Amino acid sequence: MGRIKRLIAGGALAVSLAGAGMIIPASSAEAYSGTSGQGCTAYQYSRGGYASCIGNIQRMLNGINYQYGRSYGGYGLTVDNSFGPATDTQARRFQGWVGLSTDGVVGKTTWNRLCFYAGQVNFYYSSSGATKNGAWQAAYNAGCYVEVPTSTYPYYRTIKRY
Repeated sequence: MGRIKRLIAGGALAVSLAGAGMIIPASSAEAYSGTSGQGCTAYQYSRGGYASCIGNIQRMLNGINYQYGRSYGGYGLTVDNSFGPATDTQARRFQGWVGLSTDGVVGKTTWNRLCFYAGQVNFYYSSSGATKNGAWQAAYNAGCYVEVPTSTYPYYRTIKRY
């Protein structure tokens, strides 16, 4: 009988820990920018594609490049909604910079990292400049979770378009 009680107690502890583990990621997801899995972020894009969502990717890469480009050798893209060689190169450079597979495919994982960077509250402020503001707006339009400023701690909240 003692063994059964230990098994039940162990199971209850495991359920308790699993439950606590599930709460932490949910609250963390609400606190940061990232992909919502809706809008453009629900789809995968790669070389040869043409869509307005690719324009969002280009704007986001431009804003991230403006902020961090020296870190990964980025350069500005022409926003033409076409996933051509330059967009492919920039997507691959970004993927390598954030530690992802450098396949040039903007799928769920790459979207999440693009959203994380371009959706930050410091891209939102008018004083951040047109390139970073454009990246933030593109992240919002694409379906990312993005941060907007608030007057109370932590001084931003997370929103999404869809």
